[in-house]
Amino acid sequence: MKIAVIGGGLLGISSAYILQSRGHEVTLLETQQTLASETSFAPGGMLTASMSDPWNNPGVYKYLFKSLFDPYAAMRLHIRTVPSLLFWGVSFLRNSSFDKHLNATLANYSLAQYSLKKTREIREFLSLTYDHSITGDMKVFRDEKKMIEPRRIAKKLQEFGLEFFELDKYGTVEVEPSLDPIRDKIAGALFFPQDECGDAYKFCCQLSGEMEKIGVKVKTDFTAIDLRKKSNKIIGINTSEGFFPIKNVVVAAGNSSAKLMKNLGLSMSIKPVKGYSATLDVRNIKNIPKLPIVDDAMHAAVIPLGQRLRLAGTAEFAGFNTEINSDRIDGLFTVLEDLYPNISAEVDKNNVETWTGLRPMSSDGKPFIGPGNIEGLYLNTGHGHLGWTMAMGSAWLLADLIESKDPEIASLPFSPVR
Repeated sequence: MKIAVIGGGLLGISSAYILQSRGHEVTLLETQQTLASETSFAPGGMLTASMSDPWNNPGVYKYLFKSLFDPYAAMRLHIRTVPSLLFWGVSFLRNSSFDKHLNATLANYSLAQYSLKKTREIREFLSLTYDHSITGDMKVFRDEKKMIEPRRIAKKLQEFGLEFFELDKYGTVEVEPSLDPIRDKIAGALFFPQDECGDAYKFCCQLSGEMEKIGVKVKTDFTAIDLRKKSNKIIGINTSEGFFPIKNVVVAAGNSSAKLMKNLGLSMSIKPVKGYSATLDVRNIKNIPKLPIVDDAMHAAVIPLGQRLRLAGTAEFAGFNTEINSDRIDGLFTVLEDLYPNISAEVDKNNVETWTGLRPMSSDGKPFIGPGNIEGLYLNTGHGHLGWTMAMGSAWLLADLIESKDPEIASLPFSPVR
């Protein structure tokens, strides 16, 4: 089957590689001049099935309302974006009920665990190296009351295979000794040994090289404008270079996915959620962390990536704005100072790589994977904060559905026509 994959980030590259390796003839289309140069460039780096719960947790409306008046809120809603979020936001809040949130969390966990397995398999098969670590990750809390909800979610996921340990301040420091300077400020922690971390961009670079070796054709600086159909069948793509005839299309274009399908009658409930990262060279600093630490209160984390530390997190509903807000970067350094005061005092804050990216988030917290409403249309998009975690599993699930094979996990929760 000849297939065009639109989108050269984690989801597009993973989809293109898997489909080509399974015998299809794939062309990958990317708007930018290089692959993985947008949302997949410098995200947090955690592959974390333990954090499969969507961000529209019960009661989120209270937090978002308060954030309108708090520029330092970890999850912030900008008042100027409220009109553009109206219909999406109603669905976002409707799906924040206890039962719907739980069902989405369980579905995401199934896909995330499956994806971690597929990531390990492809890493070993292709001998990929991307500053990955298999030491797990940990959520640290300063207020014991803040542990109640994360603990509840962890215990529910434990019934489906999640491994986790609840630690006091002494156990926390035993797992991550570099936290010893703040030991007496720690109320407790949740340690997830099955999680991993790694540089998503390095992964993309290596996997894209492998996909070209097996025959995937790559067209960069090539913008897909929209899709064309005839008699309810895909016939091609309108592009910046003219009409591209093709009968099978995978839309893995993140936040651009909905716009691509505007004339197909399939509404994609996806909105961008802005996140930040700051990456530091720590090769000359001793006692750097050995595993990612999440500050749950700040929606931020400190992640070791080889000889670098990446500070990542926050969430802003700011539309398609990709300007870097210095206050947000300062907030990430505050998290570093709170967690690792000794490291914070040593790092060169003037020598930092800052980045912001727009996570494509669905209103119900689950990605869209599988066939659309038109013959030849397939989707792999809307993964929100779990794009890196779910990339390889989503590609495998998509390939099974394209080939009409029974997938290894339930696909219905991710149906684009749900």
